[in-house]
Amino acid sequence: MITISEETKKTFQDRYPEFEDACQAFFRQELPAGQYKGISGKYGSYAERGGNSGMLRMRFSGGRVTKDQIAFLARAIDTYHVQLAHFTTAQAIQYHKMDGPSILSLYKECLEHGIYCIGGGGDNPRNITASPLRGVDPKEFFDVSPYVDAAASYVLTIIPELHLPRKYKIAFSNGTDNESHATFKDLGFLAKKNGTFDVYAAGGLGAANPRLGVKVGEDVAPTKILYYIDAFAQMFMAHGDYKNRARARSRFMPVNLGDEEFCKTFQTFLEKSQEKDLSFIPQEYVVAKKAPSSAKPNIARIHSQKQDNLYYVEYHPLGGTPDMTVFKKALQFLSDVEDAELRLNTDESLYAVNLTAEEAIAFAAITEEDTAKNTFEKSVCCIGAAICQQGLRDSHGMWLRTVKALRGSGVDTSYLPKLHISGCPSSCAAQQIGAIGLRGAVKKVDGDMKPAFTVFAGGTYATPTQERFGTQIGVITEDNIPAFLTALAETLKTKGQTFDEWYGAHTDEFASLVSSFE
Repeated sequence: MITISEETKKTFQDRYPEFEDACQAFFRQELPAGQYKGISGKYGSYAERGGNSGMLRMRFSGGRVTKDQIAFLARAIDTYHVQLAHFTTAQAIQYHKMDGPSILSLYKECLEHGIYCIGGGGDNPRNITASPLRGVDPKEFFDVSPYVDAAASYVLTIIPELHLPRKYKIAFSNGTDNESHATFKDLGFLAKKNGTFDVYAAGGLGAANPRLGVKVGEDVAPTKILYYIDAFAQMFMAHGDYKNRARARSRFMPVNLGDEEFCKTFQTFLEKSQEKDLSFIPQEYVVAKKAPSSAKPNIARIHSQKQDNLYYVEYHPLGGTPDMTVFKKALQFLSDVEDAELRLNTDESLYAVNLTAEEAIAFAAITEEDTAKNTFEKSVCCIGAAICQQGLRDSHGMWLRTVKALRGSGVDTSYLPKLHISGCPSSCAAQQIGAIGLRGAVKKVDGDMKPAFTVFAGGTYATPTQERFGTQIGVITEDNIPAFLTALAETLKTKGQTFDEWYGAHTDEFASLVSSFE
């Protein structure tokens, strides 16, 4: 569990009036949007396009949502008449289209349920991401849950003390998956079979200089993680760029220093951090629930946990935006299930864990009509420019229209890969790591500027230390995306290969296909 001291909680409460005053001034149209963003982002809230509504980003460390929090989320949907929710690529949940008073009230209620929105935006340590199925995954090298919790509690505590040049993202991998993107975050911990971590630093995506992290620690004892977190924060403040925001992310430090000098410099900060007392006692993740012996249900979305006779169920609403009636019903169901939890993933999936066979079947039935049907429909998509003030293209709207068009035309999409679709260069959907990535753009066609998407291909991230960023291929207008994907689906079906199986030997053919739709 995430725990913070009463002193830290009081610090958060003492800061609240700044957010309250700014929010009220913005919705009275007395504070410009840009100025409001600089304040509200620190509290996990941003205004939406048009300036008449806003959202609140609720951070769940490592994507874990407890039973009490599940019940609270369900009640909040009714209390605040929430019309739109989004499961984010940072393992958070955003409630959208809210008015100012609702945002402020929900923010305060979140504190009472151990949901800390502060630091959800702005130049802060952001929500820690982690392997979503840690503690229940039969394949994990070891359960990283105690260390995720310790790290999350620590970074929340130091938020008031830090003055970072930009955001600071931390991730943990259980060693058998890289869903948390641990090897290309600002700081990432990759579990090893020997019970230790390798540590990677200064990775990241974004418009400029996307790069994998540099290994700065090997065979690190799990109880030493806070020293690495502190050392990197101190180094980032000492060597980060406060003058040029476009080069302020930590991934520019190795560019400026060189990888070798970067590692040496980090070690000097680590030595200083080790003079502090950052020890902690790991709190083991325990599932006390016992279930009668049962056969695994014959439903593809239901999977066995490492705990005997317990299961988890995958739920992936298109674009990470659930049907609110289904979502509320799912939350209400789980709030009455012993030891039930939700786990958010960076691909906008959600897992219900610690379920008996009967409970798993019931949850699967509740969500059946609101979940992706194959890998392609599990594509990752940011919320898009219809909501996001920073967005260039309505990526989310384009994605929903594309799925509807392909379903309506009877296209067999089972051979297509999971797409990563970002509406702008901010890369919130991580288009660089997708087998196919799309990034919002504009294209001149017959003298007119048309909404478009830049196409990337060849990215991969699923296997730790075997990551690869995709290559830019071309630019396709938004109107041509469904036809392009239809043609690709037909090519793959004819070959009898998935995109991942086909692409490596057919890169030129893929580039020609993209070109034919440019």
